[in-house]
Amino acid sequence: MNPLPRHLALPVSWEMLASHLDEAGFLWRQWRRALVAPDHVLDEVARVEARLLAHLDALVLAGDRAATRLLMPALAEADEPGRVECAALGLLRQEEALESAVRGVLEVLQEGEEGPRAGIQAALLCAGGWGLESWLRPLLEASPPPWVLSTLLEVLGAWRVDPGPVLEASLTHEGVQVRAAAFRCLRSWPARLSESSLESGLRSSSSEVSGAALEAGLLAGSRLAWWECRRQVREGGPHRQMALGALSVAGGPDAQKLLLEGLGDATRRAETLRVLGLLGTVEATRACLAAMREPSWAPLAAESFSLVTGMEVPKAEAGVAPGDEETSVEYAPEADLPSPEVPRVEAWWTEHAPRFKPTVRYVRGLPMEQVSLLDALRDGSMYRRRSLWWAVALRTRGALGFCSGAWTRAQRAEEDAARRLPPARFARSLEGGLGAWGGA
Repeated sequence: MNPLPRHLALPVSWEMLASHLDEAGFLWRQWRRALVAPDHVLDEVARVEARLLAHLDALVLAGDRAATRLLMPALAEADEPGRVECAALGLLRQEEALESAVRGVLEVLQEGEEGPRAGIQAALLCAGGWGLESWLRPLLEASPPPWVLSTLLEVLGAWRVDPGPVLEASLTHEGVQVRAAAFRCLRSWPARLSESSLESGLRSSSSEVSGAALEAGLLAGSRLAWWECRRQVREGGPHRQMALGALSVAGGPDAQKLLLEGLGDATRRAETLRVLGLLGTVEATRACLAAMREPSWAPLAAESFSLVTGMEVPKAEAGVAPGDEETSVEYAPEADLPSPEVPRVEAWWTEHAPRFKPTVRYVRGLPMEQVSLLDALRDGSMYRRRSLWWAVALRTRGALGFCSGAWTRAQRAEEDAARRLPPARFARSLEGGLGAWGGA
């Protein structure tokens, strides 16, 4: 056997490898923040991601010794956000001793400790495409404990790998987390959702289950799910925000009326302003302009106004950049939405309003159709991207993956797939039958 090249035979620098893991954990937090931030677009996220992946590559290249001595012990260090995720990703991407590395990760998952389990699930969600499904499928057949089964359903659904008959069986599982995961898994195969299963899910006493069922039902185009959306809005149900977003995407006079009525209720105003831009009508634009005059509502209203009109809203005051999220407090992207210069926005609208027709829906100042919607998705901020991707998912009835939290290469691939779909997939009614983009 030939000796190793000299540069590969050098002693391992454990201090350097530990530094790579530390930096990867830091960049994981930065990347997760950037994925939803109003001050980032996809290209900027890709730059953060490239740095993260470079540190992960260094851990992978260090081989089996680093996996055993550094990465496996780090799976228990869930008190530092990003550390478990990066250790798991380093293990799942091993080229030598892959079997022992994957088994080690799955053993920690099966032990069921909440902190490591959440980190491993996040890593698995990012690990699709590396041929790991052959390791997860056998676990499904071994009657795993609920926390493992729910993770497997979540991950395989995100990978768009069919779990088989266990998916439908899990919709009636005694464990709430399993039922919710099964409905979320069905987002990739909405046609497999029966009306009876949907009705059972919507009636669940668990809001996690009923919310997941509602989402799956909307993607399936179920009228029952759309009726439930209207009920959620009228009665103030726990899924009102999701329902408002779906109704904004669907459009129509009834939906617009429900949404605009919400602006008169202080408890519903923020929820409504978050999604009003997806409605895309002149009435929605005027409502945003009126809400902009109230300083507390101005940032949300300006964001929706910009989505409809395409105006780059002049900023009166920039949000405070939070830097690294070292605490466990979840990053709130809306805190970074800038406050607009309202007089300049009003002057712009006075000049440009005549070109906006009351009977047309708009996105970034263009009639809302397949190309304009996907262009807005491509060019928009990451904060805006989440709601636009939900609009694309509804329009295509789940034909595309839910990738707003995926690697940027996966997000771009899904965009390209959306552009290749026939325009008819975007133009049909979301509740069945044929519809038109121009409907108010």
